[in-house]
Amino acid sequence: MDSEQVEKFLQSLRKQAKDLAVHWKKYRMKQGQRVYQDTAIYRDRFKNKLSQAKAKATAYFARSKHWLLAHKRASFMTLAAVLTCGVILATGVDAGQIQETTLYAVYVDGEKIGYVENQEAVYTCLESLQTEAARALNAAEVAPKQVVELVAAEKTEAEADDDAVAALLAERLEFARYAYTIMVNNRPTLTVATLEDYEAVIESLKNAYISDDNTSVQSVVLKDRVEARLTLIDNPNKIYSAEKAAEILQTGTDKRETYLVSRGDSLWTIARNHNTTVEEIRNANPHLANTDRLMPGDEINLVVAEPLVDVSVTEEKVVEERIKYETEYKNDSSLYKGQTKVLQAGEYGVKEVTYLITKNNGREVERQVLAEKILKEPRKQVVARGTKPVPAGSGTGQFLWPVAGRGRITSRYGYRNGGFHRGVDIGTPTGSAILAADSGTVVQAGWYGAYGILVTIDHGNGYVTKYAHNSKALVSVGQKVQKGQKIALSGSTGNSTGPHLHFEVIKNGSHVNPLNYL
Repeated sequence: MDSEQVEKFLQSLRKQAKDLAVHWKKYRMKQGQRVYQDTAIYRDRFKNKLSQAKAKATAYFARSKHWLLAHKRASFMTLAAVLTCGVILATGVDAGQIQETTLYAVYVDGEKIGYVENQEAVYTCLESLQTEAARALNAAEVAPKQVVELVAAEKTEAEADDDAVAALLAERLEFARYAYTIMVNNRPTLTVATLEDYEAVIESLKNAYISDDNTSVQSVVLKDRVEARLTLIDNPNKIYSAEKAAEILQTGTDKRETYLVSRGDSLWTIARNHNTTVEEIRNANPHLANTDRLMPGDEINLVVAEPLVDVSVTEEKVVEERIKYETEYKNDSSLYKGQTKVLQAGEYGVKEVTYLITKNNGREVERQVLAEKILKEPRKQVVARGTKPVPAGSGTGQFLWPVAGRGRITSRYGYRNGGFHRGVDIGTPTGSAILAADSGTVVQAGWYGAYGILVTIDHGNGYVTKYAHNSKALVSVGQKVQKGQKIALSGSTGNSTGPHLHFEVIKNGSHVNPLNYL
């Protein structure tokens, strides 16, 4: 069926509607004169005309569907909905329920689009369009974005044009789907499709911060006011899955930035390469709070989570803890000063502690001890402490911090920038005093390539220490130095990006982590 045939059918449908209206008026007139026989004649004619109109509409729908499918058009259902509206508006009510009608003006967002005689037919038309929109939007509930109004009008004002009203409703009305916007403290955050999704989001938020190990959950409380509000959504792409919505509420962003640890990486290098700080990385990864240990293949967060909803979890947890042992020292004149010898090894005790722990978004904010029970008493350690004077140039094997005023660690021992950092860097202002970590003999004092001005001390007991990047050496090769003696002034000589001390410890010819000896 081509467009010309469609237009002919619509003209025929309009003529049928007008004929029905003529018969309807004659029927009412005869009914008013109480001429039963004539009335019955016009009533029968009205029924026949109505049946003919419905039959033609049914046949047209069948031909329309065949034609549209043949031309691979996807709009059949929409066209069918429009034509359904036209038939409903043209025929009005069923022939078995004949009653006098009123003319109604139809408005869309305050603009008059035409007149109809039956308001129920308009509502049925809207339902048909709404059903088609729900199918297209794949939604259970939809609604028009515009406001449709029907206002009773004088019959003398205009004539009803049912087809035109049906066509304009289909053309002008735009539909949006209903979804649930999650409100946090009365502010809209994001949207999920169903109420079940919202409930799944809330459940996920509560479970996200519950510990898995040996805990009994006492309470889980959302500290913010969270509710779901049914709203019309223009853009379906703004609707999130329950899983993604929960993740965003936990992190405060829909973008999760992570980094895959490679061989040679350290917190310092990762922070430098991603324009952040080691402290911020630790905050984004609580499991790194007390360690620098990174393994290739580990995935760490680079963005500190700022949850949109605060979740407070109170748990009761039972743990076993060590009880520290005491150390008793005994002077021993056979040992040099600084030397020690364990006479009796100490043993930790064990106790069972029950805590009441409160966490806010997974971070512990309060811990109360509810009960303690001793499972094993600790055993005291007894240590002999040397009192014999140490010969000049001999080390004790016990090291002190090599920078006066402490300073701060800027780079640790281990892999760095694709290489291995064999010492520890301690940041300190230029000119700070550098101290001998233990007694010994100076075997290097002066410029030494990438080390800059270097001082090296052999402690005579298998240990050697190195002090690099100094601004000035205060000792010379062959000189005996005592533990704590000033041996250099800090600086930034050699391969250095700023004033600091690069400190190394070598044990029996192999580099070791200095922090294990300081």
